[in-house]
Amino acid sequence: MRLPTMSDRALIYGTIAIDTLITPGGRVNSVLGGSGPYAALAARLITPDIDLVGVVGDDFPREFGMALEARGVSMAHVDQAAGRTFAWTGKYEQDMNLRTTVETIEGVQEHWRIQLPDELKKAPLVVATNVTPPLQYRLVEQCREAQFVMADFMKSWIEREPEYTRKLLARVDLALMNDEEARAFADTVDSTEAGYRLLEAGPRYAIVKHGSAGATLFHRTEGGETRLFRCPAWPLVHPKDPTGAGDSFMGALAGHLTSCLNGGKPEWEAMKSGIALATVVASFTCEKFGTVPLFSVTRAELAERIHRFHTMTQWSL
Repeated sequence: MRLPTMSDRALIYGTIAIDTLITPGGRVNSVLGGSGPYAALAARLITPDIDLVGVVGDDFPREFGMALEARGVSMAHVDQAAGRTFAWTGKYEQDMNLRTTVETIEGVQEHWRIQLPDELKKAPLVVATNVTPPLQYRLVEQCREAQFVMADFMKSWIEREPEYTRKLLARVDLALMNDEEARAFADTVDSTEAGYRLLEAGPRYAIVKHGSAGATLFHRTEGGETRLFRCPAWPLVHPKDPTGAGDSFMGALAGHLTSCLNGGKPEWEAMKSGIALATVVASFTCEKFGTVPLFSVTRAELAERIHRFHTMTQWSL
């Protein structure tokens, strides 16, 4: 598996945050976070053509924006408003699949409403990371020319906004949820059944993320068949911080799809390769606190781990 070289543009919309992270391995205060930067930085490991959209407050550190720009993530379409930047404090248990939100400060994001310039409305690939379903839906409605739309979900927003969640699922091509979110949406204790229920809600593809156990891709073909692909996780030893792993997974998959979009109908094997690539990128995210590893990892390191992952998971009948 090789990293792609040619691509279409991708639009990534998400929170841009100042995070405080507490894990069994330590604590960091006031670091760059948010679903938008994690996804955009991960996508930039794969493809050069990413437009990040979001909002920050006037307290957003200038060095954060400079670091993103230096890594190739354009801040040209990130608004700045008077007030505080979205902030999140999270605490992880010894089993880092389990976490608690200690504090969330909505800040300027609470009242900001996305309004895309005309040039971004024509993006072929649109990525709605973890923001509220009404805001995700507003993005999707402004991008009616998109060939492929991806959206991630959070349990609390699925429960608070069930109507918008279903409206959004009916408009996207790929929905991503973790086990807990998918089971909550589908009202079942079985994650595989939940994946099938997600497809019934509208998207052609669904991904159920299993944390340290990998992810399952579900696909409803034009003929009505359902195909599954199960990808294991990279075997991490003593992960430092899983924050943003799901966002990095989504961003890396989006970056991969820019090179094989195929008019909005990517080949099944290309989707499977994308899941494997996204899994490897997410593994780097967990090795250090916050977005730090996404700034430091090189394409050579990524390619080497992809090769090892391919060797590790390859088998013959």
